[in-house]
Amino acid sequence: MTYRVTPLPEHLPINSVFSSRIAVRMDNFKIHTVIHSDYLVFDKSGKLPFSISFGLCRPLNGDTDPRNVGLKTTRSILDIPYALSNGLLSLREDDTDVSVGQLKSTDPDSLDRSFLYLKSPVGRNDNVKKDWSVYHYPIHPDSDLAALLKPGKKYTIRPKVRDLGEYVFIDENDQHSEPNEAEKLCSTRENGRALFNVVESLPWPPKIETTMKRCNDTQDDALRLEITVTNKGTEAICVQTRDRQRFLVPSGPIEPEPGFPPLDPRPRIIDTERPSPRVSIQVVDITTNEIVRKATQPGGCGLYGQHDPRPRLETMTTLRPGEPIIRYVDVGDLVSKLPDGKFGLRMEPRGMWWCVGDCEEFAAAGEDRVPGHLYNPKIPPVMLECGDIVEIEVKDGAAK
Repeated sequence: MTYRVTPLPEHLPINSVFSSRIAVRMDNFKIHTVIHSDYLVFDKSGKLPFSISFGLCRPLNGDTDPRNVGLKTTRSILDIPYALSNGLLSLREDDTDVSVGQLKSTDPDSLDRSFLYLKSPVGRNDNVKKDWSVYHYPIHPDSDLAALLKPGKKYTIRPKVRDLGEYVFIDENDQHSEPNEAEKLCSTRENGRALFNVVESLPWPPKIETTMKRCNDTQDDALRLEITVTNKGTEAICVQTRDRQRFLVPSGPIEPEPGFPPLDPRPRIIDTERPSPRVSIQVVDITTNEIVRKATQPGGCGLYGQHDPRPRLETMTTLRPGEPIIRYVDVGDLVSKLPDGKFGLRMEPRGMWWCVGDCEEFAAAGEDRVPGHLYNPKIPPVMLECGDIVEIEVKDGAAK
């Protein structure tokens, strides 16, 4: 069993709808804490991994203790069964408190570390946001806690009292010292929370197989890729290939997980109108395996007024079982102005919203969007991903 502890980058906005900040203090300094669910849905079947995550940081101002703090990963707020059973956290079903009883605490031997380290800010004069630490506590479908969660219900986990649980001080030699009993790591507020819905089982997309190779039968000198996508499932599905995509993406307590931008509107490489290889294909140096040209990242989502969120049929592509679709994509502009050398073209994984059915049948029934009874934004995406690397050689400024 692995419990992830992750340092966060410094560009961290603390403004999620599903998480909020708590200020925590221990006599002479404060600790900021955020609690969050990594997905908006807990799947009781266990097919979609689910965890509650915490982000903690000691702010720059007012903290003069040079010692690091180690918040224990058992017998603290980070140990969710223990925290719920001992009144550090509360569990609410809709608007009603849930009596959890005595849940089985986390086995220390199952953890990859005993403490979440919170560095002292003494001697630091930069932005404290880069010093956030993140801890993920997975909720397994066969656990005591999962047994309390009912399909169709909405749950909230939030701090109940100010005490954050057991911790130690850690000096520069990594020596631990216990605090005085009067010195508690405790919250000055009780307003952080993780929100999620529970389902018995999520709709799961079929596997699609994607291959990518150089197209060698062109009659001109254009550099093109041949991309083939095959639905390996047993029924037809429609996939969204451009515009804002609404499906489940993992998110940490502060920001989305790297590689999973929410509402990603970038066209996918199989889109018929705007395949845009720059937003899907990386250029890597074959010798060093370093990325020399990254795929274009999505811009800001901007402001959108009230509108029908169902994807338009013109943005959808039907994938029928065992019937490959083939796209030919010109990548000449992507590799232009590269220095001489050997390079590889590699596809970045992309999620796509999907539903069961056939776009042509929807259109024949008079629809211009996905039918309402099939629209569900709380589903895992179909993954468009490929392990193939197309090698090219650039000589005298020309790709060969």
